Amino acid sequence: MMNNNIILPFVIIIMTLLGSFGGFCFKKSTSGGTIVSILTNKFLYIGGFLYVSAALTNIYALKYMPLSVVMPMSSITYIWSMIISRIILHEKITKFKITGLTLIIIGVIFVGLA
Repeated sequence: MMNNNIILPFVIIIMTLLGSFGGFCFKKSTSGGTIVSILTNKFLYIGGFLYVSAALTNIYALKYMPLSVVMPMSSITYIWSMIISRIILHEKITKFKITGLTLIIIGVIFVGLA
């Protein structure tokens, strides 16, 4: 079996990607506007599945890593969300948002190295 120290960064990346795509699917599910259209939209259920998958992946990471490391690293989700929103939804990325993402990256590096 591979060393967990090699696998765990990939687990964090997968966890955060699942969460980001889950949020994206929830956003897509609201395009109809009414409660009925949201409840009958396939993206609501895909988003729910992705969120549950992210939660299970989070539990796996918590089994091998301290909570004080996993939870700050879950902020990588915001980075993926920004990338997804720019590429797929064509949302504007401001200098203020870039500054925030830079601070997240710096924080994750510090927490990961500690």
